[in-house]
Amino acid sequence: MDSFEYLSVFLSILLGLAVTHLVVGTVSIIQQRASTKVYWVHLLWVANGIAYITQTWWFFNLWDGLESWPMSIFYLLFIYTLVLTGFVSLLFPIRGSVTDYRAYYYEQFRWFFGLQFLWFCLDVVEVTTKATSGLRPVPDDYFFLTVPIMLLVLAATFVKNSRYHAFLALFVFFYQVVYGALISAAIG
Repeated sequence: MDSFEYLSVFLSILLGLAVTHLVVGTVSIIQQRASTKVYWVHLLWVANGIAYITQTWWFFNLWDGLESWPMSIFYLLFIYTLVLTGFVSLLFPIRGSVTDYRAYYYEQFRWFFGLQFLWFCLDVVEVTTKATSGLRPVPDDYFFLTVPIMLLVLAATFVKNSRYHAFLALFVFFYQVVYGALISAAIG
């Protein structure tokens, strides 16, 4: 097993745990639907979280071309994955149950968006490190698409306005759709 395979297995396990947490949380909503108030913004963030995880996992494949693995890149990818796993895991409690997901969402939103902002900062470092390592140039539209999302996510850390949070959840959802389409077109 080479360094990339070793690292990718480890990071895939972390991402798999995050997906599992989101799926189990969603199933618990279905199972407890009679006694649970669902909040569509929360569910949209669950979908966004799964999209983040899927895209992150897909783009880890680009690291396969790295010949030498310094610890700094290992730690970057490890922390990047931990932060992603952390903020999506905030969408559902580890223990106990939730009866009102709107209330739960607003109890968690500062940590959720704070960690998400940190993850986007790490994403910028990860993407530019790939470029400086000669693995992939920074996509032309990357900063154009990423910086506005980062600023909106940072603002969401401080704004407890339900319209703003609804707007942001929808905006990020459509961003994921557009970004996914652009990536698919670029890959072929």
